Amino acid sequence: MPAKTFLKNNSRKISRRDLLKAGTVAAITAAIPAGDVRSAPPTLVARFGSATIKAGTRSLDLPIWGYDGESPGRPLFVNQGGIIDLSLSNQLLEDTSIHWHGIRTPNKMDGVPFVTQKAVPPGGHFQYRFACEDAGTYWYHPHANSAEQIGRGLFGPLIVWEEKPLPVDRELVWMVADWLIGKDDKVSHNYAQMHDNSHAGRFGNLITVNGQHRPAIDAQPGERIRLRIINAASARILSFDFPGLSGWWIALDGQPIQPRGLGGNPLYIPPGGRADLVLDVPIEAKSGAVFGVADATYRNQRNKLASFRISGKQVRSTALAAPKKMADNPHSQPILDGANLKTVTFEGGAMGGLRSAMLDDKQMPLRQLAGKGVVWATNGKIWSSLEEIARQDKLFNLDLGKTYVFRLQNKTAFPHPIHLHGHSFQVIAVNGKKKAVPEWRDTVLVFPDEKVDIAFVADNPGDWLMHCHVLGHVTAGMIAAVRVG
Repeated sequence: MPAKTFLKNNSRKISRRDLLKAGTVAAITAAIPAGDVRSAPPTLVARFGSATIKAGTRSLDLPIWGYDGESPGRPLFVNQGGIIDLSLSNQLLEDTSIHWHGIRTPNKMDGVPFVTQKAVPPGGHFQYRFACEDAGTYWYHPHANSAEQIGRGLFGPLIVWEEKPLPVDRELVWMVADWLIGKDDKVSHNYAQMHDNSHAGRFGNLITVNGQHRPAIDAQPGERIRLRIINAASARILSFDFPGLSGWWIALDGQPIQPRGLGGNPLYIPPGGRADLVLDVPIEAKSGAVFGVADATYRNQRNKLASFRISGKQVRSTALAAPKKMADNPHSQPILDGANLKTVTFEGGAMGGLRSAMLDDKQMPLRQLAGKGVVWATNGKIWSSLEEIARQDKLFNLDLGKTYVFRLQNKTAFPHPIHLHGHSFQVIAVNGKKKAVPEWRDTVLVFPDEKVDIAFVADNPGDWLMHCHVLGHVTAGMIAAVRVG
């Protein structure tokens, strides 16, 4: 079986064994397809930096915030069951933190200021140490002033390798983000724009893959590639189209699924979501051929994201069989008989019909709420800040070890990717129709007027956020917490 590899500009293969020689965590430099392999320093530094992005005939020099001054931040790699042990150094001018999106960390390692840890102040440090029990594709980002800090570039991938590697010729990690570029060719820094926050969120007009606009990636005829996709955009939902390529989706949010072929109903990857697939380059592909990859989510907006450019020798002459389902991660299985049902109703936003809500300790009409920058309510309540989430009663108090079903009701005019910290859950029903094969997720997209039932065992004690991952919606109030134990 070929060694699992990442690629340096598609010109050099690096084995997983080599990556892990240096210790528990290894890394490549921030531009994922480029850079030398090295031991990960014990510190991630959140600081100011710059990025040069070529977009058509323009070359944009953008001031960013990044880990070690780069965006995306360096990929972190660890074996399943391995330990992440590193320090965050804050060289920004405001508080920050690191949240390990999708990883079921102990509560004190979840990276939420005031709720699970103290905020890391300018000049401060925080040591993160936790085991990665679940294999899969994850990512890391701040949970302080998230809309701006993530929007300016503070994010990076975290890959947890399976004990039994999937047999592929190589792996690629694609971290997709978008940037709102103004007429001055600079990033627009209005992250609290109420129109965006009360509608679908802040959309960029420049989409990047690993910090590059429409990168061209070399591929060989007959090659089998595992592609890990991470949606780090603030609001953009992704739906990939791979014309001319065959393949199978094999994991969602890091959790293995029964492989299903490309095509058919679109697979939506919401902000915060991840998807893994196996791509087969046609055996008969000729040198110089180009296979484009596009996002086809939005009507009349087909966005080219990247392309595969054929070169080199044929890898094999016979097509490979479809991949088999990977082993499940070690979750506590929900017991649905007698499970406790909790209804979570999301209201508000533009055209949402919300008249009033409880803001912290006071009932207020929508106009007054909007004047305070918040327009989204969860079960009729809005928590104004992480400090208030920590101080006030939680949305629900859950008994440790019990199964819960959350019925997520979207009574707004916009879709919402709902992310639960500290747990993975099974999507068991949509609009009352049960799923034949429930799939594990940590971020689920709930469309307008839709009801989605998720089931999980409350097996991780502590206070855990549940929020929309459209970052402007978080700013405008769509965030709450549950207490386990």
